[in-house]
Amino acid sequence: MQPIPKRNIRAMKTDPPVTFTPETAADAWIGLLAMRGVDYLFANGGTDFAPVVEAYAKGQKLGWRLPQIVIVPHENMGVAMAHGYAMVTGRPQAMMVHVGVGTANALNGLINASRQNVPILLTAGRTPITESGAVPAARNNYIHWAQEHFDQGGMLREFVKWDYELRHPEQVETVLDRALAISKSEPQGPVYVTLPREILAGDFSKQSFSANPTISPASPPAADPDALEEAAKLLGAAKRPLLITANGGRTLDSSRAIEQLAQALAVPVVHYRPRYLALSTEHPMHCGWDPHPLLREADVVLVVDCDVPWIPREGNPTPTAKVIHIGPDPLFARYPLRGFRTDIALTGGVAATLQALWRGAQRHAVSPRMIEERRQAVSKVSNEIRTKARAGFDPMPPHITAKWLSACMNRLLDANTALVNEYPTVLEEMTIREPGLYFGNPSAGGLGWGMGAALGVKLASPDKTVICALGDGAYMFGNPTAAHYVAEAMRLPVLFIIANNARWAAVHRSTLSTYPKGFASEREKPPFATLEPSPRFEHVIRASGGHGERVTQPTELMPALERAMKVVREDKRQALVNVCLEVSYVKTS
Repeated sequence: MQPIPKRNIRAMKTDPPVTFTPETAADAWIGLLAMRGVDYLFANGGTDFAPVVEAYAKGQKLGWRLPQIVIVPHENMGVAMAHGYAMVTGRPQAMMVHVGVGTANALNGLINASRQNVPILLTAGRTPITESGAVPAARNNYIHWAQEHFDQGGMLREFVKWDYELRHPEQVETVLDRALAISKSEPQGPVYVTLPREILAGDFSKQSFSANPTISPASPPAADPDALEEAAKLLGAAKRPLLITANGGRTLDSSRAIEQLAQALAVPVVHYRPRYLALSTEHPMHCGWDPHPLLREADVVLVVDCDVPWIPREGNPTPTAKVIHIGPDPLFARYPLRGFRTDIALTGGVAATLQALWRGAQRHAVSPRMIEERRQAVSKVSNEIRTKARAGFDPMPPHITAKWLSACMNRLLDANTALVNEYPTVLEEMTIREPGLYFGNPSAGGLGWGMGAALGVKLASPDKTVICALGDGAYMFGNPTAAHYVAEAMRLPVLFIIANNARWAAVHRSTLSTYPKGFASEREKPPFATLEPSPRFEHVIRASGGHGERVTQPTELMPALERAMKVVREDKRQALVNVCLEVSYVKTS
């Protein structure tokens, strides 16, 4: 994953390297983390941390260069912070949790990172192996028996690229370098290392290590030339091509490549359930958020780093259309079932593959005139989609709707503001012109991602204003007490906006789509979907020195958002606006 956008990235720490002489494996582990460019160690400690705590205290006293500790009072939130930091910088950070129980709490966030191909080095202590007490750091607490697993890594092996248990101090450098290299190799993703307490306390004084990584990440995959040429011919001859993406805006280079292809060949682009934006929402080739209307007419479909390009129940490509999937893992091999038609699958980095594809397609294009005619037609469609979908700020509705809340939020955005969205934002109302300013919830849908991710984005880009949009359920899943604690402790002013409809809307929406005229559709308060009475979320942030407001009337909303934004930008404090919406089960973008 490359940084995006480059100009807004906090540079890697440039502290001069400090010579350190590790005596234990724990000394070596934390010192090498810093030497390998890991800025932060997100941590939720336990009895297994004793050698790491001692090593860190030693390093502080002796002036070693160390990663900065970020204490995260809940593991899921900590993984989300590491996720957010990596989204912006492209560099994996480290997190350490308490044995298997901490790993279990982190698993939800880890699934998100896995499906999102976000590199994270997750480590966990392992219950001490020995019982007698003869070995340093052996078992000395009653929980050391009940907490042991037969296979601690087994609970998450499906969602990491690689896992290993450190077995000897001699392995520290190899294990750390291998973990980081695998995490950063495409398709990227999290890795997991367990660190037994006796091994961490073991002698390292006779070991040597390198100042530089001993293992480099693998070079990105490249598309097969023959398959690329076949795809270029299809695209060049296409009359009604369509590009669908969800993750295509992951990097600045991939965003620019999508824009170049769309502009050069007049290809409409649909961001379907996007996690990143590749095109400006105002670009004449940007054709909204729903692929199905254009899919019905497309003769060539480019699926660019998109796990779910359409919903088969709602529509499919025509029988004669050709479908080309592009990405580091175009078949999403780790998904158990994924049957989208694939005529050509180009395995490769998105930017390089698209650049080669559009240049090749230009050579095979039927005629420049046809491209220009298509450009005019697509531009017209693009404008019509925006005009029809946007209600805008005026007129003010009688009740606050999610759509109008999104239009109000849009008035807060500028070129230096990033939006982290966990479900509620109606993207039709947003104006976002540059890549790297929008981050959507991961495809796995593990709730509780948004708050931590927003804090990670702010940590990685301190000069940006960060807005985090959440549903009321997502806010509760985000471990708000822990998140607001970290925001205050780390001085990370973020504006949290809660779209509060006192419902699990997704639960009831799914029921309605399955049983549109069923018994649940008749209930005012459908089973499993109500969150009443709604908590006073605005009180929670105040416990951590933040500004909190509750809004129930449309006339109150914009002034409240502006007050909160002033607190974030000028007072450098976190703020929260609890926006009470009308109950609605309308699907967001």
